[in-house]
Amino acid sequence: MGEKRMRALTVMLLAALLMGMAPSALAASFKAVVKSKEMKVYSQDAEHALIGVVPMDETVTVKAYSGDAALISYNGHTGVARVSDMAAVSGGSTSEGTSKQADNGDNVTVVTTKAAKVYKKANAKSGSVTVKKGTKLKLLSVNGKYAKVKRGKTVGYINTRFLSANGADSQAAVEDTAVTATGTVQKYDRKAMVTTQQCRVYARPSASSEYVSVEQGAKLVLLATKGSCAMVERNGIVGYMDKANLAEDAQSSVKTADNAADSKVDLSGNNEQIVFKFLTKTMGYNTAAACGVMANIKYESGYKPTAGGDRGSSYGIVQWHLGRKTRLEEWCGTNGFDHTTLEGQLYYLAYELKNRYPAVHKRLLAVSNDEQGAYDAGYDFCYNFEAPSNRAGKAVTRGNYARETLWNRYRT
Repeated sequence: MGEKRMRALTVMLLAALLMGMAPSALAASFKAVVKSKEMKVYSQDAEHALIGVVPMDETVTVKAYSGDAALISYNGHTGVARVSDMAAVSGGSTSEGTSKQADNGDNVTVVTTKAAKVYKKANAKSGSVTVKKGTKLKLLSVNGKYAKVKRGKTVGYINTRFLSANGADSQAAVEDTAVTATGTVQKYDRKAMVTTQQCRVYARPSASSEYVSVEQGAKLVLLATKGSCAMVERNGIVGYMDKANLAEDAQSSVKTADNAADSKVDLSGNNEQIVFKFLTKTMGYNTAAACGVMANIKYESGYKPTAGGDRGSSYGIVQWHLGRKTRLEEWCGTNGFDHTTLEGQLYYLAYELKNRYPAVHKRLLAVSNDEQGAYDAGYDFCYNFEAPSNRAGKAVTRGNYARETLWNRYRT
C-alpha cells in the first residue's frame, strides 16, 4: 500500500471518528497481533509521515477502525496502521468494510436522547420495550444502525440515533464549549440546523485539532454557542465549528398556514381524533379539508401507522409506496422521529404535502368549510396525492365518506 493510499485511509478514519458511529472517546479498544512481517505505523498529523514499524507477532491495542485503517497504540505511541496487517486476539473484529466497537468489560455509558424502543434483536420487528428519555445504558458494541446495550442484566438493541455518544458528559461539556472564543455560553435544546456552505467541524474547540469537512446542507444539531464557536452534534458525535456557517433547518419544522409556531401533536384520544387535531391545529386546515384527508387515511390504513400493503411495499397511514416509503423512513430518522409512530408519520405527511405536493396542499387550504368542501378535499387528496388504481372511482367513494360521515361528525 502506497503512502498516498494510507493518507487517504487516515483521513477516512478521522472522519469516522468524528462524524460516524464510533468516536475515539468511546471506542471499546481490543488487542490485536501483527501478522505481517512488519506493520508500518503512520502519524495522525497533517503529513501522515511514517513514524515506525511493529514486528510480526507483537501485540498492539486497536482503539478504533474504519475500512482498512486502524488507530492503534504500541509501547506508549499512537498512530494509524492497516487493518489487514493484524488480527484481533479476542473480543474484537477487524473485518474490512465494517466499523464497530468490540465487546469488553470497560463499556461506556450512553444516554437516550428521547423515549425509544430497545429490541430483543437487532431488528425492529422483534419484541421491544420502551425506555424514557435520559435512560442510562451500557454500550457494548455498534454494528450498522443498531447499538448493543445493557441495562442491569438485560441486553438489547437500540437505534444509534436515539443515543447520546457523550452520555451525561454532554451537558458538562457545554460549559467548556469554544474555550478559544470569548462570550457567554448559550445553550440550545437540540436545535435543528443546516450548514450554509462546505465547512470544517473540529474534534475539539480548537482550530488546531482534527477536523472533517462537511458538505453544504448537512444537517446538524446545535447544542451550544460561545462567541463565534458552535457546539454541534451529528449521528451522536459532538464537534465544534464556526456558527456563521449554520442556519436554522426550516424543513425540520412543520409550520401552520399562517406561519405560526409549531404545535406539538396532541396525543390524547383515539387515532382518528389525533389526526383531526393535527390537521386543523398544526397544519392549519379547516374542518372540511381535514375530513377529506381523513377519509383517505380511513380507507388506506384505518388510522393504523403500522398498516402494511402491496406485499410489504407500502406502509403507514397513507400507505407510502416504494420510494415514498423509503423517504418516510429517511426523513423521520434525520429529524428524530420514529417512522412507525403516528406522530412521526403525521409530521412527515405535513412535510411531504408542503414540499412534494404543494399544489394539493394549497387547494386543501382553500376549500370551502362545508359539505362540498369536504367532498372536494376527499376527492382531490385521493386523485392527486394517493393516486391508487381506479383512482377516479375511489376518489368519489372517499369524497362521499368525507361529506356524509366525517363532516357530520366533526362540524361545529
